[in-house]
Amino acid sequence: MSHEMIPVPIRSKVIDAAGVLTRDLVRFLDTIRQWLSNTAQRAGSASGTAESASIPATDVQTSPLSEGLYRASYSLRIVQAATTSSSAAMTMSWVSNSVTCSESFPAVTGNTLSSQTSGSILFSVDGGSQVQYAVSYSSSGATPMQYSFDFIVEELL
Repeated sequence: MSHEMIPVPIRSKVIDAAGVLTRDLVRFLDTIRQWLSNTAQRAGSASGTAESASIPATDVQTSPLSEGLYRASYSLRIVQAATTSSSAAMTMSWVSNSVTCSESFPAVTGNTLSSQTSGSILFSVDGGSQVQYAVSYSSSGATPMQYSFDFIVEELL
């Protein structure tokens, strides 16, 4: 069955003579249900606006995940340049088939306000496991580098 939305049945009756929902309305509501069941659902997220230190491995969601396919999306940007140089890099880890896996994302090393990185990856997790993120940080000079970040995990299947 197609998951395309059908038009709202605005000219159709909503309830028939017996007080039962009409076929047109039931079909319309069913397409909404199908569309929603195929939409990614946020499983957890984290963000920071003016960070100036490393962030240790931290669970991104408050409860363990169900087994399935997920998407992680991230962005990291320098919001205050260091006097001399700086670097910030995000990593994530998860458990798949009883193996702890990890992904290291590109470090931001430009030390300018336009220095940034972002992206997404797909990964499978074992049921009952957690996804963790971490940020490594270094800064040199009197003015410390500050960065902002967003990290989101969405359940796909």
